[in-house]
Amino acid sequence: MLTALFLSQTFLFANNIQVNNVRIVEQNIASKYTMIEFDVSWENSWRTSSLENNWDAAWIFAKYRKKGETVWNHVYLNDSGHIAPAGSEITPGFVVTNISFDSINNPAVGVFLYRDSDGVGNVNYTDVQLRWNYGVNGLDDKDSVELSVLAIEMVYIPTGPFYAGDGVFPGSDSRGHFVAGNTTRTFKITSEAAITINNNASTELWGDYTPYAQASIGQSGMLSAQFPKGYQSFYIMKYELSQYMYKEFLNKLTRKQQAARVSAITTGMFMSNTDTDTVPQFRNSIRVMSDPGDPFSRIYGNDLNGNGVEGEMDDGQHIACNWISFWDLTAFADWCGLRPFTELEYEKACRGHLLPVANEYAWGTTNIFSATQIINPGEINEVAINPIGKANIANGDKPGVQGPVRCGSFAGTATTREQAGAGYYGVMEMSGNLLEYTYSVGIQDNREFNGNNHGDGIIMENGDGNANWPTSAGIKGSNWLYNTAGHHINFHQISSRNQTSQSHTRFRYNTTGLRLGRTQP
Repeated sequence: MLTALFLSQTFLFANNIQVNNVRIVEQNIASKYTMIEFDVSWENSWRTSSLENNWDAAWIFAKYRKKGETVWNHVYLNDSGHIAPAGSEITPGFVVTNISFDSINNPAVGVFLYRDSDGVGNVNYTDVQLRWNYGVNGLDDKDSVELSVLAIEMVYIPTGPFYAGDGVFPGSDSRGHFVAGNTTRTFKITSEAAITINNNASTELWGDYTPYAQASIGQSGMLSAQFPKGYQSFYIMKYELSQYMYKEFLNKLTRKQQAARVSAITTGMFMSNTDTDTVPQFRNSIRVMSDPGDPFSRIYGNDLNGNGVEGEMDDGQHIACNWISFWDLTAFADWCGLRPFTELEYEKACRGHLLPVANEYAWGTTNIFSATQIINPGEINEVAINPIGKANIANGDKPGVQGPVRCGSFAGTATTREQAGAGYYGVMEMSGNLLEYTYSVGIQDNREFNGNNHGDGIIMENGDGNANWPTSAGIKGSNWLYNTAGHHINFHQISSRNQTSQSHTRFRYNTTGLRLGRTQP
């Protein structure tokens, strides 16, 4: 029978999500499937049927490699037959969401696990079972495999209209914000139908005049019906990707793929935009711990304290991962079965269905305070020392924290949306911490992005993703370096389009991170 000689679990730490007790059970040789069983838990979960009418979820996927081989492969799941523990639901996620399941050509590359009724608090689901079609993966009945189950926290954004842009009385200074055609009013998104981009009529989408070219909406034309506009329901990552999870990604790549997805490839070097840093750069803890040599992959670990021992309590596993290029993002998205999201989805996730507030930040007000100092640096309970801190940004014209902070560090059991720095639906760090790559209305080829197409779990031999997505994007959301003085204050606002029309591709910055989404009707 199919056996798993080595079973691994993943701890992602943002809300202490953990996968434990991974095992293979109930193999069906006739139909070439088996069940992957495990336990999963996380903190601060919710589901509500009023007001926000949404929930959080775990996106769960798995990787395997055969005994004696070095290459990790993606586990292809069935569309049904999964077993959800009491109090939970499971929804599979196909590669392409608007066509029917096909075990070979359109498999489930992961599942969402979430509450089945209203509630708030920690969850602990035991004996989750996912049906793995191992025959589709080309495995024999008696193969031995190493199996790894991974999880990422997501937030469900429900279907419904919302306003793009914040051009309301007494007026917005968000650069390039969306307006309704030839007016100064916000633009209401009421469907996923194609939208005319022009300024001839109030029914068209346009950008407010700005002398800042990178905020331009670009040429007039059409925003295709397949471009995700935020009206249809979707999932988005609750936090920016942690350094622990990016390290896990690197450790499941080949040597050649690793060299494409991180600059640090020499033993002892830390992740940045070069292969020369022997100490952490702007709080990035990912380090080449050892290199067994070709054909084996390098071993990466988290070592923020720099003592050469990875994975210690203060080694920064929980900090959001910076030094990410857009091509790194698309490769990771392809690898885990998600997709990039759009700047309209960004505004929906922040604002919800509420009327816009001029110059508002992701938490829905114009109040902003910066995290100037942290305690418990690099640990699971790393927090800002100033209790009113709601964003990791520079303090006036003075530097603040020199790098990203822990995912979810401003949220607590009794914090308000403003105090936690949370978007309307509970998505965290959308203003500050790290910049968010988004497909932009202002970049011509982005307008044809098809949000129904997701990663298939496979990336190419050269380390790039193989999904048919546009190869450049704009950015939203601001970062730890931008301050509250001068023009940088505009960058933090929901509707600011300061850098949405500047194409970003392969270059890595100490201010850029990784967040993904998924269309899920």
